[in-house]
Amino acid sequence: MSKPSNITVITSVTGGKDTPREQDVKSNADFLFFTDTPFESDTWEVRAACNLFKDPRRNSRIHKLLPQQYCTTEYSIWIDGGMKLLDTPENLIKKYLKDHDIAVFKHTGRDCIYDEAMKCAVARLDDPEVIITQASTYEAAGYGKHKGLAECGFILRRHTPKVIQFNNAWWSEYCRHSVRDQISFMYAADSVGIPVNIIESPWYMSMDNTSAIRKGIIEMKPHVILNPIVPKQQVIDLTHLNPLYNA
Repeated sequence: MSKPSNITVITSVTGGKDTPREQDVKSNADFLFFTDTPFESDTWEVRAACNLFKDPRRNSRIHKLLPQQYCTTEYSIWIDGGMKLLDTPENLIKKYLKDHDIAVFKHTGRDCIYDEAMKCAVARLDDPEVIITQASTYEAAGYGKHKGLAECGFILRRHTPKVIQFNNAWWSEYCRHSVRDQISFMYAADSVGIPVNIIESPWYMSMDNTSAIRKGIIEMKPHVILNPIVPKQQVIDLTHLNPLYNA
């Protein structure tokens, strides 16, 4: 008889952005999948996703940012819908939460939430004015540049009171500002004073060039790209963001 799990692996797909992947690793962990579409799985326990928001991205993010509301285990692992674990949840927790209570990947392209904000605004991944207001708010609060940037598609957490405080702070920032949760992650961590294990692991392409791999950790299929928030023909003035990027 197997012992009760103390790890929950969570993912959520809303608005048809991804197709969740079956997990091949042998584990005693619980696997929870939140969705707004009927789905059958051999791996995942399928549950209805949050439907409180008009934007399906926000409906999926509540399960990501507030995992303590959806599981009672000591640990949780968030993975984006297109990801497949390449190691067991038990091994990942043991390796990356040895000296920390939260761990994420280091962003491979940028090290600054203000650079991330600019990229997201230019690419119209959310309303640029919302992103600009968020970045300006953080600058006014004294948050510095080049303090690190996380890739938040993979998050390991030990559900300590401090981590739950961080989760709530991150959710507060997310609800107040942009749907791009990577902009607010480091700010929220800094605001509650929680150290984060930043995992340095480069991406590699799979042999068949159909997926990206962080060796020994996860494999990821490309996201389905949703329609941009702002029509491409609309001109966006971002000049008032420039002070955020003057070194």
